[in-house]
Amino acid sequence: MAPSGISGVKSVCLRAGSIGVLLLLWWASARLMNDPEVLPGPLAIGLTIGTDLARVGPDGNSPFLHIALTLARITVAFAASMFAGAGIGLAMGLSTVLESALLIVIPLMLTMPTILMVFLAVMWFGFSEAGGLVAVMAVVTPYVAVNIFEGTKAMDASLIEMGVTFKARKSLLIRRVYLPQLMPYIFSAFRYAFGMTWKIVALAETFGLKYGIGYMFFFWFGQFNMTQVLAWIAIFVVMMLVLEHGVFARLEGRAFAWRTSQVS
Repeated sequence: MAPSGISGVKSVCLRAGSIGVLLLLWWASARLMNDPEVLPGPLAIGLTIGTDLARVGPDGNSPFLHIALTLARITVAFAASMFAGAGIGLAMGLSTVLESALLIVIPLMLTMPTILMVFLAVMWFGFSEAGGLVAVMAVVTPYVAVNIFEGTKAMDASLIEMGVTFKARKSLLIRRVYLPQLMPYIFSAFRYAFGMTWKIVALAETFGLKYGIGYMFFFWFGQFNMTQVLAWIAIFVVMMLVLEHGVFARLEGRAFAWRTSQVS
């Protein structure tokens, strides 16, 4: 097995190479189209991002205000959806009554179109923070709940029976028996919930909130300025990639470090 340092360097090189290929394709497409108002190249977008971050926006607010508000909304909505979904899924796995009751409701929520949920939340709560939070939780929580519920059904029953035999408390069983076995399902739901939260918050900001990156999409779209639209989209994507690979991937690596030690 290759040393972890070499595999880490190889992983970084592969990711950097894929980004380089994507930028090259973008540059080639922009050159072939030869119309900066429709598809500006990556260099023009990079310069625009630098200019935007160095000055006050056209709405009189700092671009960092919009970025910070989007991050705050994503953090709150993501955490609320994960906790609610994990709690519901675990409760369904531990109670046949809740399982029978909620297995009818959750599939209905899973079929709800995302953009329709955003519109409903805006109509119900107006242009407020509550609308975005409700839209995210209505879409993301059911998926997390189903994922965690499936995880509880796939757990090793013998370990649970052993804990019950030794009269372990329910809280101890959850911490020491349930959660370790649920970790792959939790991180699977984690990644989906994170990606969906970004998209739904951006939609909510575009259609129903005053500030944020989604609001800036809508503002520059109204000005028919494709360079600025793509610049804010690029800021959005870079932030997501930094959090995904710089934070969440590291958390997942720590959570499953025992697998690496077993293989080595």
